[in-house]
Amino acid sequence: MRLLRMLSLTALITTLSMNPLHGSAQEAAPAPIPRTIEGRPDFHGVWASRWLTPVERSPGVEALVVDAQAAERLAAEILTRASNPAQLDPELAYPDASTLAVVRGEFRTSLVIKPDNGRLPMTAAGRSAMRAYVTGADGPEQRMTTERCLGGVGWAPLQIRTASMLRRIVQTPKHMVLHTEAYSDLRIIGIDSRPLPPAMRPAGGDSVAHWEGDALIVETRNLDPETSTHGIVTVLSPEAVITERFELASPNELVYRYTVTDPAYYTEPWTAEYSLTRSAEEIFEFACHEGNYSMVGILAGARKDARRKGP
Repeated sequence: MRLLRMLSLTALITTLSMNPLHGSAQEAAPAPIPRTIEGRPDFHGVWASRWLTPVERSPGVEALVVDAQAAERLAAEILTRASNPAQLDPELAYPDASTLAVVRGEFRTSLVIKPDNGRLPMTAAGRSAMRAYVTGADGPEQRMTTERCLGGVGWAPLQIRTASMLRRIVQTPKHMVLHTEAYSDLRIIGIDSRPLPPAMRPAGGDSVAHWEGDALIVETRNLDPETSTHGIVTVLSPEAVITERFELASPNELVYRYTVTDPAYYTEPWTAEYSLTRSAEEIFEFACHEGNYSMVGILAGARKDARRKGP
């Protein structure tokens, strides 16, 4: 009888371990996310976002999520394009990243997740602003704020660069501080604080946050019109509103999602998403071509080109 009971118990354990409703006996319970003494999710630490995934989905790629084999192929294609001999920016030619963005275990082909086609729904004014910002050389104000050493990749929305993509987060009950290594961008975000008056327009906008469950929601508005179109991959009008969402998927994965609402430059709100991964690396001082030698060269080259073309 004792042997029969042991056999029955063994059979029951085997059945439960194979039943998908109960999960596999080999599966480990997900690690709980770290929390502050107040019980909020704890974002403290250094986070990296070394991904090759572009903001917009590449032509011919339809799916947002792909398998590992397709992800490897797309990453190789991106690296091949980046190594083009015509590429003058060494950071773009030799990126730190080697893989597509991974969000909750999924390989993503674009940061944009809405619209479904993974493309930015730009208005004619938005496309014109993008062209002017990328090619304009009438004066330094037309160039990207990153080229002018004014920053931008740490402003809302947080953008992925091909190098120096480390961010330190310091969190208190009333504030979250985001320090981005690239351009030494620093954002101090008040939690449950009052917005600044509309006349006060910080270069990166006024950011105010609140908690929705375990997600920190940050709304940024009142962008400075002189720097709001900070470029790299997107353009924003001074009236843009950026809504960011920070949520821990695990102790080592911070999912970052943002929505841009900007009727001047986009026909509808659009949403992008990627993950930041916890890093043990140190953040160092960032130097941005002291003396702006590159800026002088860009503008001098434009003047020479204009003289060659004539009136």
